[in-house]
Amino acid sequence: MKKTRSDDGALRFDLGKTIGELSIKSSLNDNLKVICDAIQQRYPDISRISVGIFDEKTETLKAFLSTKGTDEPLAHLEAPMGSLEDLSGLMDGNSERRIRHLEDEPDSFTAIELLKKGYKSSYIAPIFEREEFIGVIALSSTRKNRFDYRHLRVQIDVIIKLISILVVSEIYAIKGLKGTAKTLKEVAALRDNETGEHLERMSRYSRLIALDLAEYFGFDDEYIEEIFQCAPLHDIGKIAIPDRVLLKPDRLTSDEFDEMKEHTAVGRDIIIKALKNLHMDEKSFSKILINIVYGHHENWDGSGYPLGQKGEDIPPESRIIRVADVYDALTCKRPYKKAWSHQDTLDYLVENSGVLFDPECVKSAQRLGSKFLKVAAQFQESDL
Repeated sequence: MKKTRSDDGALRFDLGKTIGELSIKSSLNDNLKVICDAIQQRYPDISRISVGIFDEKTETLKAFLSTKGTDEPLAHLEAPMGSLEDLSGLMDGNSERRIRHLEDEPDSFTAIELLKKGYKSSYIAPIFEREEFIGVIALSSTRKNRFDYRHLRVQIDVIIKLISILVVSEIYAIKGLKGTAKTLKEVAALRDNETGEHLERMSRYSRLIALDLAEYFGFDDEYIEEIFQCAPLHDIGKIAIPDRVLLKPDRLTSDEFDEMKEHTAVGRDIIIKALKNLHMDEKSFSKILINIVYGHHENWDGSGYPLGQKGEDIPPESRIIRVADVYDALTCKRPYKKAWSHQDTLDYLVENSGVLFDPECVKSAQRLGSKFLKVAAQFQESDL
């Protein structure tokens, strides 16, 4: 029997039904799995969809989403864009799409890892928004030459566009929230000695710890990225703290410290209202963000605030931010204190491991010492 075009080509599933199954309440990974399941109804060999996002400040591509979960061959990958020769053309806009025949790329690290999992071909497309390069989407098949058929690629491109919309929507939602927070600070004329460099560094320290402890906490790359994106908002509640307390160079009195502690609850309320007003309260990252803002001063032994949570009752993202924030605060010079050395700061973390800090997060900071120093060198403090 002669094979018809429909046998080998048209992506025959109900796209409208698939879109209807997507949910704003679901994580991007969950929505990606809905799309992949729909594709597999017709093409069971196309069993992997992944998304990498571009960090323009470090010029690296970071693993972000995958339908394969813990079986993702490129999980937690972060590589300089320049080292990924097969993708650089996508970033420059010189190539709209890239078809990879993995067996023909014996020297490619990514091809080798995909081949180990049985994949033979991939189809990669860039994500752009207003001429800004956001990242890449990749579909992988266990069938050789799967994406060589033009009529299949035309249909797949519709799916890629849908995925792009979901990814861009999520990324810009968080960017919008951070922009709103920045505006709030500017309107309040906040002068809290908290610099842009501090926020950049501590968010990257947080990401490093989350990556290092991904298996321990069960984090996927989407969760890790959301911690990184939400970390800079941790102290948003300080806009409500009066300057006489916030900027006081000496030790705070008991009453002043009680005032300072209110910034976590105030921050939570600000974020909840902002999420609701921006129609983002059901986004998957909203809980992570609230936990970071509200819980980053909780201590492992229960002596912290605002809830006095203890040990593993403290959300993992709160514990990570706690260590990253303290590390950066201690290692940086401020008008009221000298900068601590890297080693003195690690010694302080170790001394307070199991007291103020999650022991696993402290061990992680010790393991990551050289990477912390690299971040500090790249995002040095401006003159105060």
